Amino acid sequence: MWKILKTFFILEKSNKKNIFTCIAVAAFVFGMVLFVKTEDLGNGIKEQSIEYQSLSSALNKFQNVDASPKGRGSELYKNLVLQQQLVAKQRMSIRMDLPELFLDTAIDFANLRAKAFEMDGFDKVAGNLPSKRENQLDSIFYQYIKKTEIPLSTNPLSFFPFIAYLFSVLGSVWFVFIAIYSSGIMVEEFRHTSLIKGYPISFDKYVIAKCISSMLLVGVFLLELFVCSLPLIYLDGLGNSSYPIAIFNGDFDVYPIYKYLGVSILYMVLISIFVILLSVILNVLLKNMYLTLFVQLLLYVFPMLFPGMMNLIPFNPFNYFNFSSVLNGQMLDLAKPVDLNSTYGLIYIGISIVILVVAVKLFLTTGKLKKV
Repeated sequence: MWKILKTFFILEKSNKKNIFTCIAVAAFVFGMVLFVKTEDLGNGIKEQSIEYQSLSSALNKFQNVDASPKGRGSELYKNLVLQQQLVAKQRMSIRMDLPELFLDTAIDFANLRAKAFEMDGFDKVAGNLPSKRENQLDSIFYQYIKKTEIPLSTNPLSFFPFIAYLFSVLGSVWFVFIAIYSSGIMVEEFRHTSLIKGYPISFDKYVIAKCISSMLLVGVFLLELFVCSLPLIYLDGLGNSSYPIAIFNGDFDVYPIYKYLGVSILYMVLISIFVILLSVILNVLLKNMYLTLFVQLLLYVFPMLFPGMMNLIPFNPFNYFNFSSVLNGQMLDLAKPVDLNSTYGLIYIGISIVILVVAVKLFLTTGKLKKV
């Protein structure tokens, strides 16, 4: 087995598809660095200005009236005016470098906004404001910062914060990326079995070796994400690997960056194994890489097209393949909220991998692969 793996690795090193994929991964990382830089992500003043403008748009939907406690404005109108005042206070605290004031104001702002969700007429301004889920994520984040006294970080281009942001973006496209990469993993072998007759191993070992070599290349792609981000250490520093990220895991919680990266990498590895095994089976059944890719993408988007099915079939692994959406609780914003637990998602994907392994084993032992 080791000799065939070594042979595969030598062949894959010069494979144009793999070379192009490595270049694409590197270009993606550098493109994300450029995006963060040009969009000025992490600029507190810019973010607060956007927040202020959103509140102004929401207030424009009301008639201008007295917003004092005894004024004629509605409770929601008064709440929005107070929110706008707190945003202005946050912006001032950033300009004057008063992090403690900013933090206290951010907590007050999240609590004030939480009250607005329950007020009459909120539906009229909901499109101008963050969702209840987003507000809860902000609230738990700032409360954790306050409790632990961790300094607020404002540099998204230091190494660890950037890697966390990079993986959060990859979470929504990783399945698609691996599906495209592996869609033709065994098509030629199944079309022309003469291609493997020269190998001194049985066909089942050949298939296993091909899957393992593909996973090793996936490991190279993951390693490349870190390697291409290393220059940021020199340019903007290492950052804090324990800096918190607010997540949803059945309940709203906070993960340090290193734990968030660990969960993300575990998802990416399991998703890769799942997709590669699924590609093998679909290559057998469909004998076409494009049909294989189409079926995989159809299964991936199915939960998005029919979100009601997520509650009906919570153990469907395809519910969890956009793991960024799972970790930030995005499914809670649906018309019928779906409570997806990222830990359960890992379990369901793991069980599905076992089922796929059994399916591939059955194909191999019954000789169906050999007859293709």
